[in-house]
Amino acid sequence: MEFIMNQSFENETIRFDGYSFISCTFTNCVIIITTLDFGFEQCTFYGSSLHVNPELPVFQISHRLSQSSYDSDTTCQYDDYKQPRTTLPLRKIATA
Repeated sequence: MEFIMNQSFENETIRFDGYSFISCTFTNCVIIITTLDFGFEQCTFYGSSLHVNPELPVFQISHRLSQSSYDSDTTCQYDDYKQPRTTLPLRKIATA
């Protein structure tokens, strides 16, 4: 696994698979996670969107995510990791 330390990323799409990020900052990034072959610790996320393969174990993903800090604009999506969208449409609610 390749280590990336003390780097700042802004407005980028980054595939985490195969990398371990340490003390990195991600601002307005799209993060793609398709396998458990990644690591990150002491990272900070601002306005970013994490797109996770829904077949991955949620507890292992949440444990890894808990090792870093996030602002209120950062989201984690389990539905569109192959073709991530930076904005997600609202679900339509049927009205009678």
